[in-house]
Amino acid sequence: MTERQKFREVLFEIELRKRKKVQELLVKMGLTPGQGQARILSYLSVNDRVTQRETADACLLDATTMSRALDRLEKMGLIRRERDPGCRRAYRVGLTDAGRQKADEVKNGFRKLENLMCCGITDEEISALTAGLERVRENLKQGEEM
Repeated sequence: MTERQKFREVLFEIELRKRKKVQELLVKMGLTPGQGQARILSYLSVNDRVTQRETADACLLDATTMSRALDRLEKMGLIRRERDPGCRRAYRVGLTDAGRQKADEVKNGFRKLENLMCCGITDEEISALTAGLERVRENLKQGEEM
């Protein structure tokens, strides 16, 4: 196995294991895995009353997934949607008090996951890993048409 193949395999396994941990975490919090709900709550915790489109773009969600996720979060009492006074077709989205609490719960859960993932790794090693992975991310962004 070449170093590049090993790199790919390690990234793949990390993603699978991380996804499993995230799913367990989200289910425990009453959120639906794979819907972007945690990302939406996190984004709205620092960006209040933004449009659905802005939120979808920031959370890397398509319009359909975004709409479904917001419907669920609204039914759970975690977000509120209001018509945008500047555009009749647009909605602005913000967190309710319960949504702020859930966003804090999400933040704390992901902090625990982050601590688990970084256990035994120095800050210098994390910086080097991050720099390399940022290059991988940029390569993937530029090479989207394979």
